[in-house]
Amino acid sequence: MNSQQTNKLRSYLATQAVFDEHESTWQALPAFVEAVDEFKGVIPQINDLAQAQASRSGFSNEKSYAFEAMGNAAYEVAGAVPAYADKELDHELAGRVDFSRSAITDGRESAVVARCRDILAASTAKVDALADYGINQAKLTALKKKIDAFEAVQPSPRQQVVKSGAAMKALLGLFGTADTMLGRRLDGLAIQFKETTPEFFNQYLAARSIVDSPGGHKTGGAVTPNSNGGDTPVPKNP
Repeated sequence: MNSQQTNKLRSYLATQAVFDEHESTWQALPAFVEAVDEFKGVIPQINDLAQAQASRSGFSNEKSYAFEAMGNAAYEVAGAVPAYADKELDHELAGRVDFSRSAITDGRESAVVARCRDILAASTAKVDALADYGINQAKLTALKKKIDAFEAVQPSPRQQVVKSGAAMKALLGLFGTADTMLGRRLDGLAIQFKETTPEFFNQYLAARSIVDSPGGHKTGGAVTPNSNGGDTPVPKNP
């Protein structure tokens, strides 16, 4: 959510709290009850979509961590095997594992995964002879798990971009629905409580004020003075 939407949600939650506190006041007005129920039903949907949108960074961090862990594990194996290959004059093996740390993770992700898997395959074929060089089955198994772990999260950030974009569009619709409930229905109906239950009415007005910045500027149109000098909610365009 952007800052304006975040501030709107704060206002919605404050308004909902006012409704909950003064439920006995407005329960006698069926149209108000219906509009409140619809308005309160939108808020959990906004929260869920906001969470889905925000989770994108978490998936990106997870992918970066898995990529780094895979590269480090492959480099540990690749760094030891050339010593064996040099002793045995196994030039083919040396060529398959001869990578610097940066070279292992250089290029497209698919190429990096293939490179790491080839290092794993080349080393696995010689595992019985590599014990003296610090490479055993446990280290190769650990490398395989890190490759598998990266492949498992590899598509996640792209999927999250798609989900985040869909969430953004859905949020616009939900904010529009909430604004419609407030501006075209509840604001007008709330005027009936101005004289009879001013405490509820004034708290409703305060909750409907949307703060846009730390400086305290308000967006246009949440509440406005009426012709008698008092504060009266007015309908807003969604």
